[in-house]
Amino acid sequence: MKPNTRQHGFTLIELVIVGSIVGIMAAVLSPLLLSSLKAYDNILGDVVVLDKLRYATERLAREIREVQYASSTTTPATYCNPPTNTINDQYCITAMGTSGLTFRRSYTDSTGVVTWRTVTIGSTSTAVTLAYSDINSGTAQVLTDELGAASNLHFDYLQQDGTTLATLAGNVNCAMSTTCVRYVVISITLSHSINSTSQPYTQRTRVNLRNSIL
Repeated sequence: MKPNTRQHGFTLIELVIVGSIVGIMAAVLSPLLLSSLKAYDNILGDVVVLDKLRYATERLAREIREVQYASSTTTPATYCNPPTNTINDQYCITAMGTSGLTFRRSYTDSTGVVTWRTVTIGSTSTAVTLAYSDINSGTAQVLTDELGAASNLHFDYLQQDGTTLATLAGNVNCAMSTTCVRYVVISITLSHSINSTSQPYTQRTRVNLRNSIL
């Protein structure tokens, strides 16, 4: 009985056909895969932006909520009021702008001593910044980035009624005046710095000042 010497394999035509099919599938599926990867990257970037937005808003709200009244009958009143001003009960806000806010607030250090610090909130072309007068010599630190061309940091200041714009930070007796700021509205808009077509996200928070006498 003769052995079976017939060889099994692929012909050249079969290999060409398979190669053509693989090439067509690659040409069709590659854009879909790239599109899916790009969409995933954009979604991941937007999640990061939302996380940064939430953190920055909550952090600024916590800082601003500590703005207090200061009375010239308390010590050290001059840390809150201008040295030449002796009017009682002034908010410790030294400058309030639409894109920045500066105020003084007290805190108790590790030894139990009440200390005053100046807090400055501002922004650059790419970031929201926060600075403390007693930390790093008052150098502004980045609170969050992703502040691009379509993004911004904005403040509104409202009186006691919650609707009328406040005109005074604290250079009068705020315990007797309704024109002083009682609410600070923070509005932060962030967008993906890499994907310029990404939709910007905005978070708006109204902070009720602490309104306590020191």
